[in-house]
Amino acid sequence: MTFDYSHLKFTRPAEKIKAINVDIIPQTIFDGMRKYENSARDFNILGFERGAPMANNEPPIGDLFVLHRPGDSQVNQVYKIPSDPHHTDLHRITYFDASNGRIAGLLPIAGDDWRNVWRPGGAIVRVDPNGNEAFQLWRYWEDDPSQETIVPIQGEIDNKPGRGRFEKLTHDAYKYASLLVSDSNRLLFFNSTKENGKDTLIYCTPLQESRTTAQNDSNAFSIPSRLIAPKMGEGTTRWIVEAVSPNDQLVLLTQMQSSTYQPLYIVDISEETVSAPEKIVLPNCTEKEEETVYENPQFSKDPATPNLIYVVTNGYSDFTGVVSYDLASKTVLHITTPEAHLNPIRPIPWEIDSLSVSSDYVFMKANINGWSSLFVMPLTGEHANSVLEVKPDWEGGWINFYTNKSNAKPHELALRLVSYKSRGHLAHLDITTAFQNILRDDNNDKYVRVTLENYKQAAAAPPEFPTHAPKLIKFKSFDGLEVPALYYHPDSITKSVPVVIGIHGGPEGQATTRYRVPIHDYMLNELGLAVIYPNVRGSTGYGKKYLAADDVEKREDSVRDIASLMDYIQSDMKELDSSRIAVMGGSYGGYMVYACLVHFSSRLACGLANFGIAHWPSFLENTADYRRAHRRREYGDESDPQIRKFLESISPINHASKITAPLSIAHGETDVRVTVQEAIEMFEIVSKSGYVELMVCENEGHGFKQKSVIEFTNAAKICFLQKFLLSPTG
Repeated sequence: MTFDYSHLKFTRPAEKIKAINVDIIPQTIFDGMRKYENSARDFNILGFERGAPMANNEPPIGDLFVLHRPGDSQVNQVYKIPSDPHHTDLHRITYFDASNGRIAGLLPIAGDDWRNVWRPGGAIVRVDPNGNEAFQLWRYWEDDPSQETIVPIQGEIDNKPGRGRFEKLTHDAYKYASLLVSDSNRLLFFNSTKENGKDTLIYCTPLQESRTTAQNDSNAFSIPSRLIAPKMGEGTTRWIVEAVSPNDQLVLLTQMQSSTYQPLYIVDISEETVSAPEKIVLPNCTEKEEETVYENPQFSKDPATPNLIYVVTNGYSDFTGVVSYDLASKTVLHITTPEAHLNPIRPIPWEIDSLSVSSDYVFMKANINGWSSLFVMPLTGEHANSVLEVKPDWEGGWINFYTNKSNAKPHELALRLVSYKSRGHLAHLDITTAFQNILRDDNNDKYVRVTLENYKQAAAAPPEFPTHAPKLIKFKSFDGLEVPALYYHPDSITKSVPVVIGIHGGPEGQATTRYRVPIHDYMLNELGLAVIYPNVRGSTGYGKKYLAADDVEKREDSVRDIASLMDYIQSDMKELDSSRIAVMGGSYGGYMVYACLVHFSSRLACGLANFGIAHWPSFLENTADYRRAHRRREYGDESDPQIRKFLESISPINHASKITAPLSIAHGETDVRVTVQEAIEMFEIVSKSGYVELMVCENEGHGFKQKSVIEFTNAAKICFLQKFLLSPTG
């Protein structure tokens, strides 16, 4: 349903921006933001290239695909760098403009024969056309002059001056995601809503011996596929494809029922008729099945243990841990499960959020109060089946890792490191020599220290401004619950300073050492503001009980957590000015901004909401069909009259007349998660009795990706804070 707001009178202060009440922004703010925005243009890892075997039977080199927005581009572009950090080449692959869409993901493959010509290397690329998350699949490759090349294809993207070519594989308005390629490179898997626009099902297509009817001609091609995980039962089905066995016969799937219930399934695809997915329930779980999640399940790569899988689960604890499970004997080995009585190899009393299994190693990552800790379990050698922490030589923060196992180099990792000093730089780690010097910590647990080699060509511009390390603080909420937060203070300022409370989205998100609002450093250095990022109840990272503490009728308890934080600021943080507090957030954090202004306007100087939820029933009715059932389990089912009555009672839009503090709203026009209707209606009601600014961002969805939009909305927020948080009169 299209929402009409053509009656509103917008100005056009910047490309892709429609605004009301937004002041003319001084050029000095744009100029002052430039060094911060340059440092924020970080690099993300997309994956290791699947290289061809070398002539001397050496493993393929396997370069690294990375994502980065150059200063002259509206949207992110794909680059390729050598996996060896001693080589500093940076090869740009894509030259997309915004009209071609936004690259949302890339899966390297060894090649395909869909057009009856072997097309080596490259990748399958997911592209978001205009922010509406109707991700389509494209085939990227580079022609090899020594082989038969593909003729120009209808609808092919003009990628000049890049060598890469892009052929569209899907031609509809459905969503394609969850890409996976088998170790053999024979099979490609993906999930899609193409069945009916609502259910997310799993499909498989051959990359080799595909026997399609397509030829090496200019005609457009649609990727063939067979359904391997159909709709199950009543309601909405939401499958995620997780892993395929080394022999290409078995596939592991999870079904996203809710944030707290994600069961595990296995399906046999070896026959022409695919069997129904079979649920895997681990034995002797101590937690309720409907409150258990299974994440990152993976098959063993060891031919001697073909029935073994590894999986992250909270079936035995409040926190997730790694276990292995033998499909034949039905036995479990606890690897990091926090409960000591289960005899884990090494209990880790925090959430495990990443897992990677190769022939030689199991790598895993723990989230410890918002900081990442990397662990490895060697599967061979002197330290086989022991879990060691891997401590890199850096200041600490958030880590994402990728192993080069697809190129027979399981010891080689590419790391993305985010800290208060860097928004995201890439580094190389070879774990091979790390085990020569095993150390022990105060708990007598083993660890190794490793030296990283930075990819010098894949680092954001070094900060030309002071950076500030976060401090972990904890405060008691209204009911005694302890709530953690990350706290940043402009150290050079000794007087009492104003503070911005930045509230994350989700609600199943978390403010970690990776999470900072785009104008974070500018607020600290140029405006002299402190910033606090609370992890209110309902945040991930602190166990399933904490995660569920804001569900449905407990929704406003998380809002009361913010009131308790303001109390704590007033009573215990004398370095902060409790009379000058602003709230800022996006998505669910945007709802929190609206709700805080409804309840605590007298205590707040102002609020800034990005793509926030204003009215729970309309949000649930208008969110994308494939999301609705999942969101109802978190927030409540608005089709139930009693639940709807409750949701109406807590919807900020129904109490908007209570908002007396100034409000800034920014929202993407093509957002399918939280539609722009939420912003428009909130603006119209609040503007009747209060001050509100509105920015509607064209061709933007749930989060801003275009250069012009990012730069203008950032500058507008700075102006707003200067006017209402820093100015004594507002």
